[in-house]
Amino acid sequence: MVGGLCDGFSQQQTNGVNYQLGPIPSEHKPLAENSVPMGNIQTFEEVKLDLPITSGPYEPTWKSIEANYPGTPEWLRDSKFGIWIHFGPQSAGESGDWYARKMYVEGTPAYENHLKNYGHPSEVGYKEVLRDWNPKKFNPQALVDIYKDAGARFLIIQGVHHDQFDMWNSKYQPWNSTRLGPKRDLIGEWEKAARKAGIRFGLTFHHEYSWWWWQTAFQSDTKGDKKGVPYDGNLTLADGKGKWWEGLDPKYLYGINLREYETVAEAANSRWSPPQAGIFSDHLEYAEWYAKWWALRMMDAVDKYNPDFIYTDGTDQQPFSGSGTGTGYKCDAMQRVIADFYNKTLDRRGKVDVFSIVKFRKQTNGTVNTCETGIPENIKTDQAWIAETPVGDWFYGPNFVYSSDAVIRYLLEIVARDGAVGVSIPLRPDGSLDECW
Repeated sequence: MVGGLCDGFSQQQTNGVNYQLGPIPSEHKPLAENSVPMGNIQTFEEVKLDLPITSGPYEPTWKSIEANYPGTPEWLRDSKFGIWIHFGPQSAGESGDWYARKMYVEGTPAYENHLKNYGHPSEVGYKEVLRDWNPKKFNPQALVDIYKDAGARFLIIQGVHHDQFDMWNSKYQPWNSTRLGPKRDLIGEWEKAARKAGIRFGLTFHHEYSWWWWQTAFQSDTKGDKKGVPYDGNLTLADGKGKWWEGLDPKYLYGINLREYETVAEAANSRWSPPQAGIFSDHLEYAEWYAKWWALRMMDAVDKYNPDFIYTDGTDQQPFSGSGTGTGYKCDAMQRVIADFYNKTLDRRGKVDVFSIVKFRKQTNGTVNTCETGIPENIKTDQAWIAETPVGDWFYGPNFVYSSDAVIRYLLEIVARDGAVGVSIPLRPDGSLDECW
């Protein structure tokens, strides 16, 4: 039994200011699927969050960030090659990327693998995957030494993926690696290994759009013996009484049911597409809470591990933009996180020799861009950028690899266009490299 884990996860010490986040706001009973129109993003003004940040020259606006940022550090342009450590409990499914979401979609390989290895998702859900995940062969120092010997100059380390499982001693997310699964501070171990090896490292955060990504967990089978039996995303804190997860609120993992909004349920079962652009206008209190929670977790990781860069996933100009992966809400959470990061770095290091990746954001001083698996047509010198590609799938899946020739060719093509490359080599569920390596 894991008791009381939601207690004490609400307070942030930000430059001497205590910020009380508070519990998840109450919600109404979910309405019929696809029955509520999304709010208009054109008429919904961007919310300025009342979230304190570390004091300094950087204010939480793009204008201030761009005006004060000294330029991308030279070490990035000189580095060229790094390792993308895309590792977490989703590797336990051995079903490739997005296992946590796809295991709730009938007919997918992830769903079938989950039935075979764990059980039906109405009875044994992703929370049990987290409980049972045991990367017993995980040795970050040995891995970092291998990566360095291979020529890596930097590490891109996954902090939290779309599954909402924080891989560190998280102050705000009780579903984290120190309390479930390995019961280890995995990010802390990566940090220690990277510093010992003298390699720069950054932390990645993919949890912004988890609130619509996780909507599959609120479904049920449409046929067979379990037809209509809700999956475990529908469970509540009270349902955990007397069970191993007592005290753990499933809402901190799966979020809340938002399938009443147009296109949300449909998008949940698509291969990739996010819901249509818009605002979750009947859940504004929750949306504000969620955006603050998202930001505070990033600030917490920055405070604990002092990374050389941070990375946020997405497809639009910033998280919580109201469109693309940022659909659902509009606020300045990203600007606050970056301003806090740069001010905090200035306090610690006396200079801002770090950067922030806002994935696919167009050229702005103060942010770095990425190119996932693609190759720009021409030499790209307008801003620093990192191309990223996996050797196989992003999360571990057996018998799914690319040839070494293809990876080397990709590296050469990117470096020739003035980029750097982060190559992901998926680790097996136990934390070891596959035998082919």
